[in-house]
Amino acid sequence: MHAALERALVELVHGPPLGPAELAKLAERHALDAESRAGLAAELEQWLVYRTLVRNTLKNALALAIPRTLARLGALFDESFERFLAERGPRTHYLRDVTSELLDFVAPLWRADARVPPWSLDLARHEALEIVVASLADPPAAHELGALDVERGLRFVEAARVVRYDYAVHRLPDSTADRSTPAREPTALFVYRDGEHDVRYLELTPLAADLLEQLLAGVSLKTALVEAAARHAEEPARVLPSVAELLADLAARGALLGAAPDALASRATKLDDAAIGREKGPP
Repeated sequence: MHAALERALVELVHGPPLGPAELAKLAERHALDAESRAGLAAELEQWLVYRTLVRNTLKNALALAIPRTLARLGALFDESFERFLAERGPRTHYLRDVTSELLDFVAPLWRADARVPPWSLDLARHEALEIVVASLADPPAAHELGALDVERGLRFVEAARVVRYDYAVHRLPDSTADRSTPAREPTALFVYRDGEHDVRYLELTPLAADLLEQLLAGVSLKTALVEAAARHAEEPARVLPSVAELLADLAARGALLGAAPDALASRATKLDDAAIGREKGPP
Protein backbone atom coordinates (compact mmCIF):
# COMPACT_ATOMS: atom_id res chain seq x y z
CA MET A 1 0.00 0.00 0.00
CA HIS A 2 2.96 2.31 0.58
CA ALA A 3 3.85 2.16 -3.14
CA ALA A 4 0.23 2.89 -4.12
CA LEU A 5 0.10 5.91 -1.83
CA GLU A 6 3.41 7.13 -3.22
CA ARG A 7 2.06 6.91 -6.78
CA ALA A 8 -1.09 8.75 -5.73
CA LEU A 9 0.96 11.57 -4.20
CA VAL A 10 3.07 11.86 -7.36
CA GLU A 11 -0.11 12.27 -9.41
CA LEU A 12 -1.46 14.79 -6.91
CA VAL A 13 1.68 16.91 -7.26
CA HIS A 14 2.26 16.48 -11.00
CA GLY A 15 -1.27 16.19 -12.30
CA PRO A 16 -4.07 18.75 -12.72
CA PRO A 17 -5.41 20.57 -9.65
CA LEU A 18 -8.01 18.69 -7.68
CA GLY A 19 -10.57 19.10 -4.95
CA PRO A 20 -12.34 16.57 -2.69
CA ALA A 21 -14.29 15.00 -5.60
CA GLU A 22 -11.20 14.54 -7.76
CA LEU A 23 -9.30 13.26 -4.71
CA ALA A 24 -11.79 10.41 -4.34
CA LYS A 25 -11.24 9.42 -7.98
CA LEU A 26 -7.46 9.58 -7.51
CA ALA A 27 -7.69 7.31 -4.45
CA GLU A 28 -9.83 4.88 -6.43
CA ARG A 29 -7.41 4.84 -9.39
CA HIS A 30 -4.55 3.88 -7.09
CA ALA A 31 -6.60 1.42 -5.01
CA LEU A 32 -5.84 3.13 -1.71
CA ASP A 33 -7.16 1.50 1.43
CA ALA A 34 -9.54 3.30 3.78
CA GLU A 35 -6.81 4.46 6.15
CA SER A 36 -4.72 5.98 3.33
CA ARG A 37 -7.78 7.67 1.84
CA ALA A 38 -8.74 9.19 5.16
CA GLY A 39 -5.22 10.42 5.83
CA LEU A 40 -4.91 11.93 2.35
CA ALA A 41 -8.25 13.70 2.67
CA ALA A 42 -7.39 15.05 6.12
CA GLU A 43 -4.07 16.46 4.88
CA LEU A 44 -5.24 17.61 1.45
CA GLU A 45 -4.62 21.29 2.12
CA GLN A 46 -1.04 20.61 3.21
CA TRP A 47 -0.44 18.45 0.14
CA LEU A 48 -1.80 21.18 -2.12
CA VAL A 49 0.64 23.64 -0.56
CA TYR A 50 3.43 21.13 -1.15
CA ARG A 51 2.20 20.71 -4.73
CA THR A 52 2.50 24.45 -5.32
CA LEU A 53 5.99 24.56 -3.80
CA VAL A 54 7.27 21.70 -5.93
CA ARG A 55 5.83 23.04 -9.16
CA ASN A 56 7.08 26.57 -8.47
CA THR A 57 10.56 25.24 -7.72
CA LEU A 58 10.65 23.34 -11.00
CA LYS A 59 9.28 26.27 -13.00
CA ASN A 60 11.79 28.66 -11.41
CA ALA A 61 14.64 26.29 -12.27
CA LEU A 62 13.47 26.24 -15.89
CA ALA A 63 13.12 30.03 -15.95
CA LEU A 64 16.70 30.31 -14.76
CA ALA A 65 18.00 27.81 -17.33
CA ILE A 66 16.03 28.82 -20.45
CA PRO A 67 14.57 32.31 -19.82
CA ARG A 68 14.41 33.41 -23.47
CA THR A 69 12.62 30.24 -24.52
CA LEU A 70 10.00 30.68 -21.80
CA ALA A 71 9.54 34.35 -22.71
CA ARG A 72 9.11 33.60 -26.42
CA LEU A 73 6.77 30.61 -26.06
CA GLY A 74 4.67 31.89 -23.16
CA ALA A 75 1.48 29.86 -22.79
CA LEU A 76 2.78 27.22 -25.20
CA PHE A 77 5.63 26.51 -22.82
CA ASP A 78 3.23 26.33 -19.87
CA GLU A 79 1.23 23.75 -21.81
CA SER A 80 4.37 21.69 -22.44
CA PHE A 81 5.39 21.97 -18.79
CA GLU A 82 2.02 20.69 -17.58
CA ARG A 83 2.15 17.79 -20.03
CA PHE A 84 5.69 16.91 -18.93
CA LEU A 85 4.62 16.76 -15.29
CA ALA A 86 1.45 14.79 -16.00
CA GLU A 87 2.94 12.24 -18.41
CA ARG A 88 6.52 11.82 -17.21
CA GLY A 89 7.70 14.12 -14.46
CA PRO A 90 11.30 14.71 -13.39
CA ARG A 91 13.31 11.62 -12.49
CA THR A 92 16.54 13.32 -11.51
CA HIS A 93 17.55 14.31 -7.99
CA TYR A 94 19.23 17.46 -9.34
CA LEU A 95 17.36 20.61 -10.35
CA ARG A 96 20.02 21.39 -12.96
CA ASP A 97 19.03 18.23 -14.87
CA VAL A 98 15.29 18.93 -14.96
CA THR A 99 15.64 21.16 -18.04
CA SER A 100 17.37 18.43 -20.05
CA GLU A 101 14.70 15.92 -19.06
CA LEU A 102 11.92 18.28 -20.06
CA LEU A 103 13.55 19.12 -23.41
CA ASP A 104 14.03 15.43 -24.22
CA PHE A 105 10.33 14.93 -23.51
CA VAL A 106 9.04 17.90 -25.52
CA ALA A 107 11.39 17.51 -28.50
CA PRO A 108 9.02 15.30 -30.58
CA LEU A 109 5.99 17.30 -29.41
CA TRP A 110 7.45 20.64 -30.48
CA ARG A 111 8.59 19.28 -33.85
CA ALA A 112 5.05 18.09 -34.54
CA ASP A 113 3.32 21.24 -33.28
CA ALA A 114 2.94 23.96 -35.93
CA ARG A 115 2.33 26.54 -33.17
CA VAL A 116 5.89 26.14 -31.89
CA PRO A 117 8.52 28.02 -33.93
CA PRO A 118 10.93 25.51 -35.52
CA TRP A 119 13.99 27.09 -33.84
CA SER A 120 12.57 26.78 -30.31
CA LEU A 121 14.28 23.52 -29.41
CA ASP A 122 17.65 24.79 -30.65
CA LEU A 123 17.30 27.92 -28.55
CA ALA A 124 16.25 25.97 -25.47
CA ARG A 125 19.11 23.49 -25.85
CA HIS A 126 21.56 26.34 -26.29
CA GLU A 127 20.34 28.20 -23.23
CA ALA A 128 20.30 25.05 -21.09
CA LEU A 129 23.86 24.24 -22.06
CA GLU A 130 25.29 27.02 -19.93
CA ILE A 131 24.16 25.53 -16.63
CA VAL A 132 25.19 22.02 -17.71
CA VAL A 133 28.71 23.11 -18.68
CA ALA A 134 29.06 25.48 -15.71
CA SER A 135 28.32 22.63 -13.28
CA LEU A 136 31.16 20.41 -14.49
CA ALA A 137 34.64 20.11 -12.99
CA ASP A 138 36.88 23.17 -12.77
CA PRO A 139 39.11 23.56 -15.85
CA PRO A 140 42.91 23.72 -15.55
CA ALA A 141 44.77 26.88 -16.50
CA ALA A 142 45.49 27.70 -20.13
CA HIS A 143 48.86 26.53 -21.45
CA GLU A 144 50.95 26.13 -24.57
CA LEU A 145 50.35 22.95 -26.54
CA GLY A 146 53.49 20.84 -26.74
CA ALA A 147 54.41 18.24 -29.33
CA LEU A 148 51.63 15.74 -30.07
CA ASP A 149 51.79 12.11 -31.16
CA VAL A 150 49.43 11.77 -34.14
CA GLU A 151 48.86 8.11 -33.27
CA ARG A 152 47.27 9.08 -29.95
CA GLY A 153 44.10 10.92 -29.04
CA LEU A 154 43.81 14.23 -27.23
CA ARG A 155 42.58 15.02 -23.74
CA PHE A 156 40.07 17.84 -23.25
CA VAL A 157 38.56 19.38 -20.14
CA GLU A 158 35.44 17.65 -18.87
CA ALA A 159 33.20 20.55 -19.90
CA ALA A 160 34.28 20.55 -23.56
CA ARG A 161 31.80 19.44 -26.22
CA VAL A 162 30.61 20.10 -29.76
CA VAL A 163 26.94 21.05 -30.23
CA ARG A 164 25.02 21.39 -33.47
CA TYR A 165 21.91 23.41 -34.34
CA ASP A 166 19.78 23.91 -37.42
CA TYR A 167 19.43 27.61 -36.55
CA ALA A 168 22.04 30.20 -35.54
CA VAL A 169 20.43 30.69 -32.12
CA HIS A 170 23.76 31.60 -30.53
CA ARG A 171 23.61 34.96 -32.31
CA LEU A 172 20.29 36.01 -30.78
CA PRO A 173 20.38 38.89 -28.26
CA ASP A 174 20.43 37.94 -24.59
CA SER A 175 17.36 40.02 -23.77
CA THR A 176 14.19 38.13 -22.85
CA ALA A 177 12.26 40.95 -24.56
CA ASP A 178 13.86 40.24 -27.94
CA ARG A 179 11.66 38.56 -30.55
CA SER A 180 14.00 38.45 -33.54
CA THR A 181 14.12 35.22 -35.54
CA PRO A 182 17.37 33.27 -35.83
CA ALA A 183 18.72 32.52 -39.30
CA ARG A 184 18.15 28.99 -40.57
CA GLU A 185 21.82 28.08 -40.79
CA PRO A 186 23.47 24.79 -39.81
CA THR A 187 25.69 25.69 -36.88
CA ALA A 188 28.39 23.88 -34.92
CA LEU A 189 29.88 25.28 -31.71
CA PHE A 190 32.71 24.16 -29.49
CA VAL A 191 31.61 24.80 -25.91
CA TYR A 192 33.89 24.85 -22.89
CA ARG A 193 34.44 26.56 -19.54
CA ASP A 194 37.42 28.85 -19.19
CA GLY A 195 39.72 29.53 -16.25
CA GLU A 196 37.43 32.32 -15.03
CA HIS A 197 34.54 29.81 -14.85
CA ASP A 198 32.72 31.44 -17.77
CA VAL A 199 31.07 29.27 -20.43
CA ARG A 200 32.52 30.07 -23.85
CA TYR A 201 31.35 29.27 -27.37
CA LEU A 202 33.58 28.98 -30.43
CA GLU A 203 31.86 28.77 -33.82
CA LEU A 204 33.34 25.99 -35.95
CA THR A 205 33.64 25.23 -39.64
CA PRO A 206 32.01 21.93 -40.69
CA LEU A 207 35.39 20.21 -40.99
CA ALA A 208 36.60 21.49 -37.62
CA ALA A 209 33.36 20.32 -35.99
CA ASP A 210 33.76 16.80 -37.41
CA LEU A 211 37.39 16.70 -36.34
CA LEU A 212 36.70 17.81 -32.77
CA GLU A 213 33.74 15.46 -32.38
CA GLN A 214 36.01 12.54 -33.20
CA LEU A 215 38.78 13.77 -30.93
CA LEU A 216 36.33 14.19 -28.06
CA ALA A 217 35.23 10.59 -28.66
CA GLY A 218 38.81 9.37 -28.17
CA VAL A 219 39.88 8.86 -31.78
CA SER A 220 43.57 9.35 -32.56
CA LEU A 221 44.62 12.69 -34.02
CA LYS A 222 45.76 11.00 -37.22
CA THR A 223 42.51 9.14 -37.75
CA ALA A 224 40.37 12.16 -36.89
CA LEU A 225 42.30 14.38 -39.29
CA VAL A 226 42.22 11.96 -42.21
CA GLU A 227 38.53 11.02 -41.75
CA ALA A 228 37.36 14.64 -41.31
CA ALA A 229 39.36 15.77 -44.35
CA ALA A 230 37.97 12.93 -46.47
CA ARG A 231 34.41 13.75 -45.43
CA HIS A 232 34.87 17.26 -46.81
CA ALA A 233 36.88 16.27 -49.89
CA GLU A 234 40.04 17.87 -48.54
CA GLU A 235 43.61 16.62 -48.38
CA PRO A 236 45.01 16.15 -44.84
CA ALA A 237 48.28 17.96 -45.58
CA ARG A 238 46.42 21.00 -46.83
CA VAL A 239 44.29 21.35 -43.68
CA LEU A 240 46.99 20.30 -41.22
CA PRO A 241 48.31 23.85 -40.56
CA SER A 242 44.80 25.11 -39.81
CA VAL A 243 44.14 22.13 -37.56
CA ALA A 244 47.38 22.76 -35.68
CA GLU A 245 46.39 26.41 -35.23
CA LEU A 246 42.95 25.39 -33.95
CA LEU A 247 44.39 22.94 -31.42
CA ALA A 248 46.95 25.47 -30.20
CA ASP A 249 44.13 27.99 -29.71
CA LEU A 250 42.08 25.48 -27.70
CA ALA A 251 45.10 24.75 -25.50
CA ALA A 252 45.64 28.48 -24.95
CA ARG A 253 41.99 28.73 -23.91
CA GLY A 254 42.48 25.91 -21.38
CA ALA A 255 40.09 23.55 -23.18
CA LEU A 256 42.70 21.15 -24.60
CA LEU A 257 45.07 19.52 -22.12
CA GLY A 258 47.38 17.57 -24.42
CA ALA A 259 47.83 13.97 -25.51
CA ALA A 260 45.45 11.36 -24.12
CA PRO A 261 46.59 8.10 -22.50
CA ASP A 262 47.24 5.34 -25.02
CA ALA A 263 44.04 3.54 -24.00
CA LEU A 264 41.93 6.37 -25.43
CA ALA A 265 43.61 6.03 -28.82
CA SER A 266 42.40 2.46 -29.43
CA ARG A 267 40.60 3.53 -32.62
CA ALA A 268 43.82 4.82 -34.20
CA THR A 269 43.96 3.58 -37.78
CA LYS A 270 47.24 2.49 -39.32
CA LEU A 271 47.14 4.80 -42.32
CA ASP A 272 49.83 5.28 -44.95
CA ASP A 273 51.97 8.28 -43.98
CA ALA A 274 51.60 9.48 -47.57
CA ALA A 275 47.92 10.20 -46.80
CA ILE A 276 49.10 13.17 -44.76
CA GLY A 277 51.26 14.37 -47.61
CA ARG A 278 48.67 15.50 -50.15
CA GLU A 279 47.22 18.99 -50.45
CA LYS A 280 43.97 20.97 -50.55
CA GLY A 281 41.96 23.69 -48.63
CA PRO A 282 41.76 24.69 -44.90
CA PRO A 283 39.08 23.57 -42.43
